Amino acid sequence: VVSKTITRLIETASEGVHIILAHDARPSQVAKGLLDECTDESTSKGAPVIVSMALDWMNTLPLVEAPKRPDTTKRLLIYVGTPGKYLSMCIKSYRGRFDSAFKEDRLVVLCKGACMLPMGTQEENVYGVDEAAVLQTIVTEARKKGSVFWGHGPGTKAALMQKAYGYPSAQAVPKPLSFSGDAGGSVNSFDYLVEYVKYINLVKQAKPSLPVTNWYDTGLLVSVMQGRVCQAGVSLLTDQDGLAMLRDASIGHIISKLNQMIAVEPYSTSKGVYNFFIGDGACRLNGGVELTMHLMEGY
Repeated sequence: VVSKTITRLIETASEGVHIILAHDARPSQVAKGLLDECTDESTSKGAPVIVSMALDWMNTLPLVEAPKRPDTTKRLLIYVGTPGKYLSMCIKSYRGRFDSAFKEDRLVVLCKGACMLPMGTQEENVYGVDEAAVLQTIVTEARKKGSVFWGHGPGTKAALMQKAYGYPSAQAVPKPLSFSGDAGGSVNSFDYLVEYVKYINLVKQAKPSLPVTNWYDTGLLVSVMQGRVCQAGVSLLTDQDGLAMLRDASIGHIISKLNQMIAVEPYSTSKGVYNFFIGDGACRLNGGVELTMHLMEGY
């Protein structure tokens, strides 16, 4: 039923189709094949099918300038992956586009074992679906619409794909981070953190094989910081666990991850650059500071 409905939706999408692949879709060879097939030789404006990478995926890549996001306000919107409200707030994601597409019955969201899509006069949730088979249907029917276009601008595909699938070329090593005077005259304390996260992205670009990862606490202070980082066009440079923590919006996850990285093999012996941004609530109420000191002393 789901595959037949999606087939009909794609066939009748007069304004075109926009397929957004989230980080969850990265292991899928079907998704990889669709990305490989995209052309970025010209603008995607007016193309029958546009394919782009979701912002959650972008925030696992070392980027100091935000890639272009396609303007697809009237297309059938197909999101492949797991969305999250708190995550979308932190990364300034597609919440407005989701809301509009939902109200206009043109939103399809495919998760593991579940799919939300317009059936009849409203959006419905269908559980127990074979997500791999449904994704194959989406890709097959999208190809029938015509050429598949890369949604992040002409000439940008190769660099992003190299970062996304782990074979980028090393960039120049950045100069050591320093601030002149009071952060160069900034009166906003979050600017210090934005510059630090930007520097960490440059470190990862210079050392692609070195593990460089940031994890973020759930709460007001850190969510504001994440918003400022994303607003500046800089990647949060987190990983799959980091995205899952932000989707769940649990203040306990960051402490569990901290414990894992310090005390559990093989994480504790893997050399890299690991940053934990933890708000005062988790540090005081969840015992974050005490746990950190205990682990550092014991391991």
